[in-house]
Amino acid sequence: MLAKTTTTWKPPWAPAGATVVTLAACLFVLVAAGSDVRAQEGSAPDDYRDPLAFFRADMEAQDYPVTIAYRGTGEVRRFHGRRLLVGSQESYLRSATVASIFQASRLWDGVQLRLTLQVQDKRFQLTAGTRLVVTEHEEILLPVPVLFVDGDLWLPMVFLTDLLGPQTRQMVVWDPATDRLEVGSAEYDIIGLRVEDTGRATAVRVECKRPFGFRATSSGPGVIELKIYGGLVDPAEVARHTPSGLVLGVRNSQRRDHALITVLVDDLVGSFRTSTGQDGKEIVLIVEEEQVSALPDVVPRGRVDVLSGPVPADVTRAIAVRTVVIDPGHGGDDHGTGGPRGLLEKNVNLAVARALNNYLTDAGLTVVMTRNSDEQLPLAKRSERANQAGGDIFISLHCNSWFSESASGVETYFLSPAKSDWSKSVERLENRADGQVGDVEFIVWDLVQNQFISSSSDLAELIQDEVTGRLSIPDRGVRQAGFRVLVGAYMPAVLVEMGFLSNPGEARRLADPQYHRRLAEALGRGVLAFKARYEKAGSGGVSAGRSASGDPAAGGDSVGDDEQERR
Repeated sequence: MLAKTTTTWKPPWAPAGATVVTLAACLFVLVAAGSDVRAQEGSAPDDYRDPLAFFRADMEAQDYPVTIAYRGTGEVRRFHGRRLLVGSQESYLRSATVASIFQASRLWDGVQLRLTLQVQDKRFQLTAGTRLVVTEHEEILLPVPVLFVDGDLWLPMVFLTDLLGPQTRQMVVWDPATDRLEVGSAEYDIIGLRVEDTGRATAVRVECKRPFGFRATSSGPGVIELKIYGGLVDPAEVARHTPSGLVLGVRNSQRRDHALITVLVDDLVGSFRTSTGQDGKEIVLIVEEEQVSALPDVVPRGRVDVLSGPVPADVTRAIAVRTVVIDPGHGGDDHGTGGPRGLLEKNVNLAVARALNNYLTDAGLTVVMTRNSDEQLPLAKRSERANQAGGDIFISLHCNSWFSESASGVETYFLSPAKSDWSKSVERLENRADGQVGDVEFIVWDLVQNQFISSSSDLAELIQDEVTGRLSIPDRGVRQAGFRVLVGAYMPAVLVEMGFLSNPGEARRLADPQYHRRLAEALGRGVLAFKARYEKAGSGGVSAGRSASGDPAAGGDSVGDDEQERR
């Protein structure tokens, strides 16, 4: 048995007493590399179904020169880097190179393929094939993974600039145009940031040690960039801000000749302006709501049914289901929840959505994806795209998480105020990208969704039954919650929590492309069952069956919420 072999290999740079790599670990790496080669030699790899596709290393990547310049001493050194990640331009350096640059020590765990890097009094634990960095006080996800190639761990440049530098109070600036890395003791002069909500406006106040020239521009909807020329930003202090009002978040990065502060703002922002205070040592960015004379009537986008009498129980009973809108939850900088070995919810959601797209397309339906790549999309835009596409059904796909690894199973939601504490906690988690649904907005769209509440609960029940029945997954029931992504959808709309990434067993399944196809087939069968039921109802056949969550109009909730919470 491979697991019992005593043959070992020790990297030449491993310190005395360090854990060594077993033959089984070496074979694991070779097998993993071989699977990639086979995928390339045979048919094209099914990357879009695989949430781990972006963890692949380009084994043919060539070395290129990287210049290291030390501020203060003027010393210049040269090393070699590689662009190792398939489909990415991210630069990577060997851990040995990083240790040399920052005078760090390394401890290698060959069994786990894990490196502990100590720089000054800070420790960073990195594992091959993952994006997770563990420090003494927190766990941080990098945008790209650490890779194991040619017997060494290769670290992405973003680890140096965004994590190692700030945490060790060093200035680390990377210029990809010239492949030049500048390192030196940080003498920060942009030392703080706070966000103040004043009602219809929100102020972002940037504290500096001295006056700077600056410029604010908008690079696109919802984004304002503040360039501070000649400034050196303290990323740790600036990151202490708390989003408030119209400001959804603030990022910061350091360029060679300026500091860049990126402010993410609400869609309601119509204008912004800048000023200075405290003798020029404070830069103030003010974002303001667009002024409107009165609250306009709600005009749904996409298909509109004009009703002259009382609102019918369900407007979908008279139409055929032709277009299905699939919404892979999260995306871009919004990773969602996470699982073992760097597995991210946003990637699982997209992989299953693409598999479901294929299944429904093969069944003759038109499918619209709210996103088909790793992009960040505001929750309101998702339902807006569904309406613009004239969708007949809206399905948002997500993964769950909980503090207990034992939590498991699938649950399906439709729009209604959350009734149980569990539903409220899931609602808060999924709404965090855009904040809570406003009372007025929820009431207006709850009235709209009342036209679809029976069909939405039917759709939720059919999907829940198919998925739990065909895949033998614990059934957590059909539930009600005020998910922001469902607010605004002018069609039957549901949100499916496909499993718990916090549960090791479910996380393994949700990382498996074959399981994605099985899960997509079960979801698709639920959609086709809904289509058949409502086409029959529309032609005068038997009406749709019961709702799994009782009578929504009477405020009922899914059966067994309290019991399911503890499952």
